[in-house]
Amino acid sequence: MRWLSIASMALIATLSWIGCGDSRPAGTAGNDSSLVGGPCVENIDCDERLCENNIQLPDGICTISCGNSGDCPQGSSCAELTSGWVCLVNCVHTPDCRAGYACQPVTEAGTNGGSTVPVCIGGSATS
Repeated sequence: MRWLSIASMALIATLSWIGCGDSRPAGTAGNDSSLVGGPCVENIDCDERLCENNIQLPDGICTISCGNSGDCPQGSSCAELTSGWVCLVNCVHTPDCRAGYACQPVTEAGTNGGSTVPVCIGGSATS
């Protein structure tokens, strides 16, 4: 009977451990990532088939549509841009960003304008 109790506790602990973890998409963001942050010309160049290219995201950038930062892979946040809500690479300073991009605060999507997040972006960062 004691063995059954120990086995049950071990099973519960294992299932609890498996259930805990980062629910973000697999992979990480970065200036060369085909998931979020890397350059692209067309959607096929990106893991999630979303290549954005506009004044805020010049020269094409792989990204993911999002509703909040929890939808973005590690190393990125959900930015509220004039073109929509997309995951962009987190940064601290402009040298963290790829050429042609700068580290600028933008409205973090899903916060009702209550929070900004520094991300790599080009052109006008105002949303």
